[in-house]
Amino acid sequence: MKLKTRLQLSFLSFGLLSVGLTGWQSFEYARSSLESLTFDRLTSIRETKKRQIETYFHQTRIQVVSLAENRVTVDAMKEYSASFHGVSPGTGLANAMKSDRFRRIDARYHSELRNIAERFGYQDIFLVDPASGEIVYSVARRKDFGTSLILGPYRSSNIAAAYRDVRASTLPEFVRFVDFAPYEPTSMKPAAFVATSIYDGSARVGVLIAQMSIDEINNVMTSGGHWLQEGLGRTGETYIVGDDFRMRNDSRFFIQDPAGYIGMLRHSGADSGLINQIQSRSTSILLQEVKTDASRESLSGATDTRIIDDYRGVSVLSSFTPLAIPDVHWVMLSEIDASEAFHPVFELRERLTFLSLALLLGAVVVGFVISRTISGPILALAKDAEALGKGDFSHRARVRGTDEIGSLAQTFNGMAAGIMEKTGQMRGEISERKRAEDRLKTSRERLRNLSTHLQSVREDERRGVAREIHDELGQALTTLKLDLSLLKDEIGPGAREAKKRIASMVDICDTTIKSVKRIITELRPRLLDDLGLTAAMEWMSEEFQRRTGIACRISIVPGEIVLDPERSTAIFRIFQETLTNIGRHSGATSIDAVLGRKGEIITLEVRDNGRGISEEEIQDPRSFGLIGMRERAKYFGGSLTIKGTPRAGTVVTVSLEAQSEGARS
Repeated sequence: MKLKTRLQLSFLSFGLLSVGLTGWQSFEYARSSLESLTFDRLTSIRETKKRQIETYFHQTRIQVVSLAENRVTVDAMKEYSASFHGVSPGTGLANAMKSDRFRRIDARYHSELRNIAERFGYQDIFLVDPASGEIVYSVARRKDFGTSLILGPYRSSNIAAAYRDVRASTLPEFVRFVDFAPYEPTSMKPAAFVATSIYDGSARVGVLIAQMSIDEINNVMTSGGHWLQEGLGRTGETYIVGDDFRMRNDSRFFIQDPAGYIGMLRHSGADSGLINQIQSRSTSILLQEVKTDASRESLSGATDTRIIDDYRGVSVLSSFTPLAIPDVHWVMLSEIDASEAFHPVFELRERLTFLSLALLLGAVVVGFVISRTISGPILALAKDAEALGKGDFSHRARVRGTDEIGSLAQTFNGMAAGIMEKTGQMRGEISERKRAEDRLKTSRERLRNLSTHLQSVREDERRGVAREIHDELGQALTTLKLDLSLLKDEIGPGAREAKKRIASMVDICDTTIKSVKRIITELRPRLLDDLGLTAAMEWMSEEFQRRTGIACRISIVPGEIVLDPERSTAIFRIFQETLTNIGRHSGATSIDAVLGRKGEIITLEVRDNGRGISEEEIQDPRSFGLIGMRERAKYFGGSLTIKGTPRAGTVVTVSLEAQSEGARS
């Protein structure tokens, strides 16, 4: 990569890194700050709604107790209950309402009780006979009016449960609130009731039950639908969830856009029966399931804030807490969609992206201009250096200015002049050194050739001496022995002393013949010339083992290896010198030798179990035997390595190119 390109990329990378880090840090800081502010706002709204809803239920309990203690309520309870006495079961309501007495009682109390229900926001107020459980009065007068909460059709409903709990209590101001449940007289819409006893003095004369209004709870949770004014934006809502993970007030999205809410349920794969119930009852209370991380943790008693997926499957910021309302286990959640909460951050990210692109474009332009300013003189200097590198030592750089690059150009020119001077000197020295190396190489080659020639002459002399000893001295000794044997036979029986001397002379002849044979073998084994390398090495190993007592095993693969006389002699002499060194210096008890041929490569490996040769002994310039072994191998383009391991023996490895006798000829 050229310097100009590197400079441009450096400016671009620096700008990208700076803008990226700054933008990322700004985005993360803004996101974290906005998340914290949003959670604080949600928590504030949640706590406000919590206090409102807890206050609402607390006031409702107080109102119910106050209403039960009101003289009008006590008198109405007694008179309505008395109007039902004596009426046969099953026809009580119809008969009682037809009586003049009921009409008079109703004209006196109904209007006032209806006004109380409207003023306190109750959907209905019931007066229940404590003994029979009959609903003797109802403001709304639905199907449940006149029925018995003990034996009637609604004895299993939550209003009956409220009645039974109050009736079972002996505390005068005992109040029982029962959670929302579908109520058949209100077309299965959710209904919740709060009940307490009506006492006249110390006598309980009835049970007052008020049906709580869903609209009142929705108004508390939605502030009358003013979500924007409360700071909940377009998607924020606060809602209550019971311990069955069902809503206890209507979802904002159902209130604002029922059709869109139903469409969302269908898109999420909700059960069609559930969707039909929500449409028919016009409410999401007790129907919308809220099994989220926030609802689970808050129902377990936790108060916290977290980013979760809400009941719609949408990522929201959620603030949740349990509610302290007697008789129920409810929690409150205040949430807003993450997309809306982080919308300013996403806008900031887009602006940062646009700004980053503009800054990067500026960095590219600045980098281009500066890189040209810097790289121009440097590139010119690089061309000057290239000319110098090609051998034009007379070339000089142009000095441009007095800055660092100008100083570099001056230094370059001085360096070029120095190189020019030194080069002339070095060329003379190199020429002289090359001539010296050539002379040394020639000298080494001559010495190696001389050494090889001497060894060859020595082998020829040995061969000639051995032949002359064998032909002349061997035959003379054999003849002498034969003549002595004949002379011994010719001497008569009386010349005993002469026979002894002749016998002794015969023995001396035998010993001399053996010595002559041994000398002939050491000079040049006839086996090497007559039977070849393989037989000669096998004989050498056996002879060495016989003389020294050191076990010597040799393996030859393949069984017969035929080489030219020169290579056969070289390998044989290396093997002979190796055995001689082992016998003299190693202290070994066994030797393993392997002679092998693979293609045109001959290898010989000799391994002993002696003390192991040291590196100093291998490199000793006085080790003429080792030097001779290396020279024999090198002459044929081979190599010889010696490796010793203390107390583990020595390994001698020879490798050289094979040339069969037939190929050589």
